[in-house]
Amino acid sequence: MSPQGKDEDEVLTGVRRRVERERRWKREGDPSLARQFARVGVLGWLVVVPALLGIALGRWLDHLFDSGVFYGGALLFAGICLGCWSGWRWMQES
Repeated sequence: MSPQGKDEDEVLTGVRRRVERERRWKREGDPSLARQFARVGVLGWLVVVPALLGIALGRWLDHLFDSGVFYGGALLFAGICLGCWSGWRWMQES
C-alpha cells in the first residue's frame, strides 16, 4: 500500500469516528454534569497515580542506595509522563 493510501485510511477512520460521535450525540444528547465531573476525576487519577507511584518507588530506591533525590526525581518525571500519556490515550478513546 502506498503512503497516500495509508493517509486516506486514517482520514476515513477519522471521518467515521466523527460521524459515529455525532450520531451518538443526537441519540443520547449531552452528557450530564455528574458524568462530566466523573470524567475529569478519572483523568486526574490517571495522571496522579503513576506520578505518586514513581515518587514512592524513587524515594525507596534513594533510601536504599543513599543517592539523594536521583531516583525520586527521575521516576517522578517518568510517572508524570506515563500519566499524561495514559490520560491522553483515555481521552482519545472516549
